[in-house]
Amino acid sequence: MYIGIASALLGLVSLTDSLLMFDRVESENACLLAMCDADSGCVPKGCSIDQFDRIGCGYFRLNIYQFRQCYQPGKKEDEDEDIAWINCAEDYECSAQCIRTLGSRFRVKCYGKSDCETLARIHDGGANGCRERLEKKYVRTIVIIPNESLMFGDFRNTAFYWKRVRNICEGNCNKPIFVRH
Repeated sequence: MYIGIASALLGLVSLTDSLLMFDRVESENACLLAMCDADSGCVPKGCSIDQFDRIGCGYFRLNIYQFRQCYQPGKKEDEDEDIAWINCAEDYECSAQCIRTLGSRFRVKCYGKSDCETLARIHDGGANGCRERLEKKYVRTIVIIPNESLMFGDFRNTAFYWKRVRNICEGNCNKPIFVRH
């Protein structure tokens, strides 16, 4: 009897995985850390209003609409949606998971863009963030400026900067993706 229940649950899990038809964005932590730094200075507390008058909170200034679109990670069954959103926004792993899920959902609209640019554009511009022809300031901050700053000795790409960033995410970070040319 228990074997039948276990195999039914296993079948349900694999069915659920196959219903999610989008690929996962494989992102380096350095990209997410650059986004975190641009959004909040990588500080979990606080909220701000974006250019579309939406309130974004936490590490990535996650808004309620993004939280809904990424399937409300971490939300408990009896928990109020607004409370779950703030809790997720103020938890680095939860909010980073949400950003990756959004990137995975809408990445097909970002043909030819790197994973990091895909994440930044979708996070900043929503599902249609990759359709913008003009380079957005936020995307330049995440994708272009860090690469350029290596040539000019900017503080953002010094060993001290990455040590500070790694301390913020408590050892769960990989090496930065930006390299010297």
